[in-house]
Amino acid sequence: MNILYFHPHFTYPGGAGKFVLETGERLAKMGHNVTILAQSGDPEIIKNYSSIKFKFIGGPLPNTISHWVQFPLLMKRVFEATKYMDIDVIFPQVFPANYWGFLFKKKYSGIPCVWFCHEPSAFVHNYEVIYGLNEPMKTLALVSNPIMKQIDKFLMNSSDKILTNSLFSSHNIKRVYNRDSIVIYPGVDISKFKPVERKENYIFSIGRLTKFKRMDLLLKSMVHLKDKNLHLYIGGDGEEKNNLILMSKELGISDSVTFLGKIPESQLNSYYSKAKAVIFPTIGEPFGIVPIEAMASGTPVIAGICGGVVESVKDGVTGYLVDPTDTESLVLKINDLITNPDLCSQMSNNSRAHIEKNFTWDITAKKIHEFFYSL
Repeated sequence: MNILYFHPHFTYPGGAGKFVLETGERLAKMGHNVTILAQSGDPEIIKNYSSIKFKFIGGPLPNTISHWVQFPLLMKRVFEATKYMDIDVIFPQVFPANYWGFLFKKKYSGIPCVWFCHEPSAFVHNYEVIYGLNEPMKTLALVSNPIMKQIDKFLMNSSDKILTNSLFSSHNIKRVYNRDSIVIYPGVDISKFKPVERKENYIFSIGRLTKFKRMDLLLKSMVHLKDKNLHLYIGGDGEEKNNLILMSKELGISDSVTFLGKIPESQLNSYYSKAKAVIFPTIGEPFGIVPIEAMASGTPVIAGICGGVVESVKDGVTGYLVDPTDTESLVLKINDLITNPDLCSQMSNNSRAHIEKNFTWDITAKKIHEFFYSL
């Protein structure tokens, strides 16, 4: 089968991008002809996915006004890049590449369009994300929001079927679009993420440092753990990084917090596996790749009791689900894991077994393969 993915770009590590690359590579190795159409790709991010064909169309990225001014030109490039391709199914992913797929479907109505909706377009329907944008994009997003909602709902009806990453996202798709969807959970490469290190006295968190990832809640919790000689490592980059660094200084915890910036994929497993706990304070995350990578690495996860993460983290078994805005509760669960080696060890073993059984990329790719052949 000839499968064409649409994905915006691969310029920084992210859960949606990882989903595209990992499933695409496995589907290609299963005999499918897989092509990914994107604007650009960091060679370091895509270098290990040799079974996939990449087509890059260039242009300014979606977080710029120039992108939207040039959107008609980008669509022209999409059609030019796909003009002579033999395509059995198009597989659009996150905003705005899902729009490429929907407009492609309107032109080529005979080709099935399966949208993998990681979440209803966040820059249209999630005001927490919109208010977290920098100016002038925030103002542009707010002013254009009413018409963007109408455009979004109109275009997405071009999709023949919708797949999604969690029951949480499926409910949101029904609420926003009044469409049914099928859940196929993302996975993790258990050969790369595995328990290989002795635990050290630190906790770890990683993600794109934006307001809606709520790393500020974790910093506030560290104030109450100063007497535990505990260190916090935070991986990732983003527009909130400088504010978070300043916040750690104002809270008097800067000696206990290290901002690592972008972490190479080859080093991630070490940070995950040596940590006593991985903290995922995001509220309402559609699914969350970080928790399953952590659990595959043999590390319990403390995550917010909201969003798709409640479908991957088993409370009291592979970690804890808490209200991350309740600092006292978050501190209590962190303290439980860092002061109780037997509990930490048991949860570590549970975490690895849970991922091996339920959340591998091989399982995900097999389900997508079976779904495509059921069309």
